[in-house]
Amino acid sequence: MRIFFAGPLTDLRDPMKTKAFYKKLAQTTETNHVDYFWAFLNGTDPIANPDVPAPKVYEVDKEQLEKSDIMVAYVGEPSTGTGIEIEIAKNRGIPVYILYEKGARVSRMLRGCPAVKGEIVFENEADALAQFDRLLKSLKSSPLPR
Repeated sequence: MRIFFAGPLTDLRDPMKTKAFYKKLAQTTETNHVDYFWAFLNGTDPIANPDVPAPKVYEVDKEQLEKSDIMVAYVGEPSTGTGIEIEIAKNRGIPVYILYEKGARVSRMLRGCPAVKGEIVFENEADALAQFDRLLKSLKSSPLPR
């Protein structure tokens, strides 16, 4: 199984905190021996890699998404790019799992997307990581939804 992680990178409220959370999600994935791709860890982060041209970012993300079995998207902050990636996943039949803080206002359009197979609504970071770990274990032990 291979996960494509998505989530906002541009104009984050607290970039250090959000990216630290992303890294903990990646570590949980590694602990479960699951392969993954996350753009901000692979050369297209808008802050760390500002010189990468926009068409290249689009192509890299699209190519990596198409190689993945599922998408996990943090949607607790608005992101046009994440929305585009979710639509690409839908068009390719790739199941999407979204995660966000309890009380976050998440678009009904996104939550109603047929690709979204599950939601992790969390109280705090520890809760998010525990729920994500359970999701990974369940996905590894059963066929992926389509």
